[in-house]
Amino acid sequence: MSTRSSSLIPLASVIIDSPSARKSSPALSDEHRLMELTKSLYQADQQVKYLHLQAEVESLLLHLQVLKQQKLSCWVQSETRNHEE
Repeated sequence: MSTRSSSLIPLASVIIDSPSARKSSPALSDEHRLMELTKSLYQADQQVKYLHLQAEVESLLLHLQVLKQQKLSCWVQSETRNHEE
């Protein structure tokens, strides 16, 4: 699932309040930098939640496949016994 990691924000983009960021964009006010930092952290938090949910869905789907396979195996065994009798 390479698409998951490509949607993540690089950590460097989250740290917009660093001294180098201030030098490269002196026109940004402190309030604007705070808003951008908050937005970046919120996005990162949402991405973490999304990845956890995606992993949970994949796990549940795998569990469902296992249950279906077990049910099919039981059915085949039952049918085999019925034909032997």
